[in-house]
Amino acid sequence: MKALVYLGPRRMELQDVPDPKVGPGDSLVRVHASAVCGSDLHGFREASPRRIPPLVMGHEVSGVVESVGEGADASLAGGRVIVKPVVSCGACPRCAEGRPNLCPDRKLMGMDFPGGFADACVLPARQVVRVPDGLAAEIACLAEPLANALHTVGRAVRAGDTVLAIGAGAIGLFATRAAVLAGASAVLVSDPLEQRLALAEAQGGRALPTQDPVAAIREATRGLGVDVVLDAAGFPATWALALECVRFGGRIEAIGLGKPEGPVSYHAVVSKGVTITGSYACVDADFDAALELLASGAVDVAAWVTRMPLAEGQAAFEALVDRTDLVKVVLTP
Repeated sequence: MKALVYLGPRRMELQDVPDPKVGPGDSLVRVHASAVCGSDLHGFREASPRRIPPLVMGHEVSGVVESVGEGADASLAGGRVIVKPVVSCGACPRCAEGRPNLCPDRKLMGMDFPGGFADACVLPARQVVRVPDGLAAEIACLAEPLANALHTVGRAVRAGDTVLAIGAGAIGLFATRAAVLAGASAVLVSDPLEQRLALAEAQGGRALPTQDPVAAIREATRGLGVDVVLDAAGFPATWALALECVRFGGRIEAIGLGKPEGPVSYHAVVSKGVTITGSYACVDADFDAALELLASGAVDVAAWVTRMPLAEGQAAFEALVDRTDLVKVVLTP
């Protein structure tokens, strides 16, 4: 079969690779669409200790179950599905309490085992979810990043909250829409790119000026600061912005991981009594909610999704890294 193989920084190549083998409990998914995540771009831009070449990346995947292994649910065969890419152990305390996304032994598809930038992929059959009729594969594969945003917003945002979303990439746009649907009184959005701010406004957010977002937030909140910050970027500058703009006793959700580490104002955290929570992946209920929102049209991604063939994967990654007019690219075999 064909697969887009990551060979090192800024090197992707379409190769012939062996067909994946289906083991007991597994499902073989014929890939119809696989979206490029920001974490995939991290590996493409620079050497990453988390993504070791040669590697088939891709974890935002939709397709059709072609076959299942011994012991798996035979009724899955032939069904249209999305994949849940975080595979947990199922036995640790975090898994037992319903938080498999925080399993210390979790494995991520496209990083710890081959992913969906290929004609087909294999993963445990318990990791696939049926897709509603009528939902296109190119849209269904975005249920995973939407589910991540729903997981964060569902925990952090209450009806009537004022919210600051930092970053209007895919996760930031999803978080903006999720906060609006959660009943936030206002969702202010900060991003350095005007075209992305326009997309955020289409999701129900309110764009902040690129030059001085802090002053605009002070004016909008009468100097109090926002109740909740959703940082979908994760850079030192965005952490600083979050701490400056959150109200006393407010909440910050760290979703983005643009940089693995950086300085934080301990004084702001302590003196404001801020709660900072990291957010990783999602749980089953978030996938179900994401599929329902996409199928109903309550979350509309048509304006910011670009479709490209898998054979142009190198060009797709280069465009996402080097250009500013693309938000989300979905690769199709």
